[in-house]
Amino acid sequence: MLLRLAPDGRLRKGTPAPPPMHRSRLPFVAVPIALCVVIGCSHQAEVRRDGGARYWPALPEQPRFVHEATLRDGESLRPEGEADKLRRIATGVAAAVDAPRKPLAVAAAHGRVYVTDTEARRVFVFDLARRRSFAFGVRLQGELVKPAGIAVDARGDVYVVDAGARRLLVYDALGLHKKTIEGGRDWVRPTGVAVDASGEAIYVVDTGGIDSDAHRVHAYDADGRRRFVLGRRGAAPGEFNLPVDAAVAPDGTLYVLDAGNFRVQVFDRDGRWLRAFGAAGNGFGQFARPRGIAADRSGLVYVADASFGNVQVFDTQGRLLVALGERAAADAPAGFALPAGVAVDEAGRVYVVDQFFRKVEVLRRLSDEEGRRVVDARAAVRP
Repeated sequence: MLLRLAPDGRLRKGTPAPPPMHRSRLPFVAVPIALCVVIGCSHQAEVRRDGGARYWPALPEQPRFVHEATLRDGESLRPEGEADKLRRIATGVAAAVDAPRKPLAVAAAHGRVYVTDTEARRVFVFDLARRRSFAFGVRLQGELVKPAGIAVDARGDVYVVDAGARRLLVYDALGLHKKTIEGGRDWVRPTGVAVDASGEAIYVVDTGGIDSDAHRVHAYDADGRRRFVLGRRGAAPGEFNLPVDAAVAPDGTLYVLDAGNFRVQVFDRDGRWLRAFGAAGNGFGQFARPRGIAADRSGLVYVADASFGNVQVFDTQGRLLVALGERAAADAPAGFALPAGVAVDEAGRVYVVDQFFRKVEVLRRLSDEEGRRVVDARAAVRP
């Protein structure tokens, strides 16, 4: 599918689209938790019979998110040239496609989607505005051994945790290496990274291991100086058991995905523990195999769970609002077999990596006006 980035900031297919609708200025965190009771927090999205959009919550409830696109490879961003078309017709063979081989984590900003590729040892980039793809982390300077977590700040600088080399590499938006923060012996198994918008607060998540008590989060400033270290192995507040990822909210609040304790722990910008939410189980707001976490500009928190095959969306107090996507045995829009990383860009668009299907699903948050129009349009066509 050919995608383009329209002037209103939305991903578009290569077909005409209706005029853009205004985004809501108010976050939908005001939606009460009763929403989950009303819709059953269903993992199923609305599937239109005409093959159209999928929504969450499902219609007839007012939807808050819509599936917008699926990113698989660089070729899907580019129009097919005449030479490519003639070659395909004559030989029946499509042009070579460059794509992530084993995607893991994702970050997105300013029209670029960055995906760590653990098999190819690189960062694969979908440049939506320019309809092209490229990769970095393969040159000698800034070379990656085993890229894991990834984050991006407001300037567009990209932060990549190298689990193999135990270091954090920082690149500009085009992949030119800028600096390195060495973890050395202080890091056991670094897997995740989070950064605030200014790039002044950097957090590296150290998952540790079965034989280690170093299940921690290391905080650094922009120059790579350590500010503090959070946690050790345990289940008490402020302790971790196999933490895997982290995210920073606009106000500087740090959310750490404490996977082995099946919870999200929340800290202020100075590392003081605030609260936690989540528990082990398969009920609303619980976790089974959480793998990725993100926070958007309005403070909503997104947690990808590989067992549920979805992304749960919470408000700032940890109350579940809705679940996006569903577990799927066959590849389908917003159908997940092994979801991993999740990210939200400055426009509120959500990106979810599926390792099994080797794709990035793009879900767009709807304004209240857009949601009401969807409901009205559906009501108008029903008999």
